Amino acid sequence: MSPTDPVTEALMAPGAPFEVVAKDGGVRVFKQAPAHLGFILDAARRFGDAEFLVSGERRLSFAAFFAAADSLAAHLDITPGQSVAICMKNSPEWMVAFVAIITAGGVAVLINSRGTGEDMAQAVQDADCVFVLADNRRLEKLRGASCEVPALTPAEFPEDGDTRDTVSRAPNDPAAMFFTSGTTGRAKAAVISHESLVTGVMNTQMAMAAVFQKMAKAYNIDVETLRAQMPQSCGLLVFPLFHTSGCSAVFLTALTTGGKLVLMDRWDARTALELIQSEKITSLSGVPTMLWDVLRVPEFEDYDLSSLMALSCGGQAFPQNLVTEIRTRFPRAFIGAGYGMTETSGAVSQANGEAFLARPEASGQVLPMVDVRIVGEDGADVAKGATGEIWVRGATVMQGYYGQPEATQKAFEDGWFKTGDIGRLDADGYITIVDRKTDMVISGGENIYCAEVEQALGQHPSVLQVTTFGVPDARLGERLIAAIVPAGSGLTEETLTKFAQDRLADYKVPREFVLRSEPFTLNAMGKINKQAVQTAYLAYRAAE
Repeated sequence: MSPTDPVTEALMAPGAPFEVVAKDGGVRVFKQAPAHLGFILDAARRFGDAEFLVSGERRLSFAAFFAAADSLAAHLDITPGQSVAICMKNSPEWMVAFVAIITAGGVAVLINSRGTGEDMAQAVQDADCVFVLADNRRLEKLRGASCEVPALTPAEFPEDGDTRDTVSRAPNDPAAMFFTSGTTGRAKAAVISHESLVTGVMNTQMAMAAVFQKMAKAYNIDVETLRAQMPQSCGLLVFPLFHTSGCSAVFLTALTTGGKLVLMDRWDARTALELIQSEKITSLSGVPTMLWDVLRVPEFEDYDLSSLMALSCGGQAFPQNLVTEIRTRFPRAFIGAGYGMTETSGAVSQANGEAFLARPEASGQVLPMVDVRIVGEDGADVAKGATGEIWVRGATVMQGYYGQPEATQKAFEDGWFKTGDIGRLDADGYITIVDRKTDMVISGGENIYCAEVEQALGQHPSVLQVTTFGVPDARLGERLIAAIVPAGSGLTEETLTKFAQDRLADYKVPREFVLRSEPFTLNAMGKINKQAVQTAYLAYRAAE
């Protein structure tokens, strides 16, 4: 357990609201945690007529949102524990669908709505979904990929006011599946239990309770008086809801704490500034690409952004030049960052405000309910501050990959999840990520697995050899490059781009294609020396 501040320690002490106890195996849980997520969702009904969702001209109160979710839940003819897929772009209906599935006792399977029809259909099949809740565009793609699972579109969601009691589930029952990908590029469904999601929500509630206690002490007033004086929090939802960051960190946090969410139909920096001004948005969390876009709007200074009190970076590391510029443009705002992944159903480490600025190059401090080890090649823990693979244990860690026992067994060691990320941990609990064992590029906050892209490009008859890699990019974080040795002449960048677009989701299409006349150098295993290719590319660009 990493060092915690005295206020948080008091909240976790015996008899306190967030008392912590240890289960078998040493995993810590909240003693007073409800058995399943439905209890926590139902508790949010107390916010009643307060505004919850803003999407274009639509505005939904908490009461209206739950009425819609209740009607849909009453019409979901499923057996508790059955999987129901959500395959939509960000929308109020996506969130209604999630709550309805949980209410009906189902498992919410969160499909990557930006994928191809084949990708989505494969995910629906792999998770054994018995029903699909999809918007028209995704349903058309699913049907085009021969997915015949019964489906309902938002226009068909019932509005008759029927209700059903929330179905009781056990803490270890699956609540949701989030899709991730391995180095082979094949999507895997990480099974997240009710206990994991409940623990994640309570982690946030505990952190907020600590903040309020510290603020109340600073202002010399009691906590309840402070809460009464604080405006409703308001966040701009820019992460896709099928990501754990969008679903857990943004959606579930706002729902369970009485916050308001403002949705965008598609990302546009100028529209984001307009919404921050008009809706008095208090927090903005996005990938570096989005934060750079906001800062680069020519009319940035013309907007009233005084309501914005917190900015955070998710999905990848926080570039230090971006931190500097945010501090200059938003001197009063809290800046935060963290580290987590799909398999841990959210954050492993986090830091905000002064804690973040103390180590801006790190990815936050290990959270109180999470255990972290840094393990060397020999399987033993390395010395404090030394580099190794990050292993994680905690109640928020997934149960495993659905239907893939071998992959699950490979991912765990004596109850510890092996992240595949390389980093170091210091005496103050700060994690610094230095590399990834998995061959992955994070571009604009999206995970791109090189093997999948290489497999797709390798299908072109004029491609002899192909390797892909990421290079630093000030806006995207990383930019995906494809280096190719053609088989013959006539292969062009335009041809390859079109070929890739026909086979991959848009964000997986390489930003640049480099055509080589000489074959790649191979290592002892007969594989392309990717690092050598990347180094040569960077040297070539630097010399231009």
